[in-house]
Amino acid sequence: MIAAQLQLPLIPTLHTLIPKQTRKSLSNEGHHEVIIIGGGLAGLSCAVQLAKAGVGSKVLEATDRVGGRVRSDVINGFTLDVGFQVLLTAYPSCQQLLDYPALRLRYFDPGALIRHSGRFTELSDPWRKPVKIWTTATNPVGSLADKFRIWRLRRNTCRGTLTELYTRPHTTSEQYLRDFGFSDRMVDQFFRPFIGGVFLDESLSVSSRMLEFVFRMFSQGGIAVPADGMAAIPRQLAEQLPRGSISLQSSAVQLDGNNITLANGNSLSGDHVVIATESNAAARLLELPQVQTNWNQTTTLYYSSPMCNERYKSLILRGDENGPIQTATIISNVAAEYAPEQKSLISVSLSPSEDKSSHEMEKHAKQQLTSWFGDQVNQWELVQTYKIPYGLPKMDIDPVIRSPEVDGRETTYLCGDHFQTPSIEGAMDSGLRAATAILAKRAST
Repeated sequence: MIAAQLQLPLIPTLHTLIPKQTRKSLSNEGHHEVIIIGGGLAGLSCAVQLAKAGVGSKVLEATDRVGGRVRSDVINGFTLDVGFQVLLTAYPSCQQLLDYPALRLRYFDPGALIRHSGRFTELSDPWRKPVKIWTTATNPVGSLADKFRIWRLRRNTCRGTLTELYTRPHTTSEQYLRDFGFSDRMVDQFFRPFIGGVFLDESLSVSSRMLEFVFRMFSQGGIAVPADGMAAIPRQLAEQLPRGSISLQSSAVQLDGNNITLANGNSLSGDHVVIATESNAAARLLELPQVQTNWNQTTTLYYSSPMCNERYKSLILRGDENGPIQTATIISNVAAEYAPEQKSLISVSLSPSEDKSSHEMEKHAKQQLTSWFGDQVNQWELVQTYKIPYGLPKMDIDPVIRSPEVDGRETTYLCGDHFQTPSIEGAMDSGLRAATAILAKRAST
């Protein structure tokens, strides 16, 4: 996905996090049936699907590890996902390609804690926690009618197939919610920080199809992180490939037909070439400016502390407050493995509009956290700041899922979340579609 653009420190133990089969150079390599440029979720999913069909591929990854934007660092015993990320277990492609038990998933409590009038108030999911029906119904964020509209929204988004959902009439998410009848209070205090946090855009200008897609996924499955961090997802995909399938630090700089030139001067070719990079790199390689997308940015702060007093396992939304924090979670309450024993790890996502210096952002965030959690915040220490300019591509869902085949290039394919939906599902499903197109072409020749 976007790892090549992030200026991140290398971790001394990083080598131990990479599957052995990925530690292989391109020496004496020449022609391959399929070459996949990009070792993010899209490229890996494509390679895994091809391998299941008995078709080998060579995955070229420009950085030092697989995963693209789905990365995790280990610093002083803390596991830090690069940007706050979660796995929605209802994602169909994840169900198809991932072994959930092997990932040792750790689950968030359904629903959210929302700041309202200077305190936390719980908006739970009564379908999963019936005992919380009264608490949710009387939550001051939104009216009782708003809670009924959430039930209707859940019902509407869960009907039909995903393909049918992608073809529904659409408008902006904000207009959709207002047309649905939600109050200003519900839109601004719940949907704006929640959906804005998912898509890194609080304007709610993203297509209503995206809102319906995400609400469907949240409704139909759990919200989780692997015990070893989100990077365990691409590692598990990589481990399903034959030894030698992945070449790290192998940056493709030129594509001439099915011939690829690498930054180190080596070249190789393939019967089929899959471009599974982020959109800007794909546009450069293909010389197709229309492939390029704009990006939403994000900033995530990680704090360590002595064992935190609160035991919340839900996402925390800023609600009616105007501070820099958009969402937060005590991530070690969800996955104890993210922090050393007797320590807590707090993940804080700032509003995308925050453009202050790192020092100013941290100062203002700490002040807001103190108003939330009290004097214990004085003991919290900043572990890492991730400023991610390429968080998610700004995009809409096309009325019909696009073919992965590049126009005018019979054996060249595109995949990635910029090509479908800006999500883990979008990345992995687009990789599956690219593999399906390749297998169909092989069968027809």
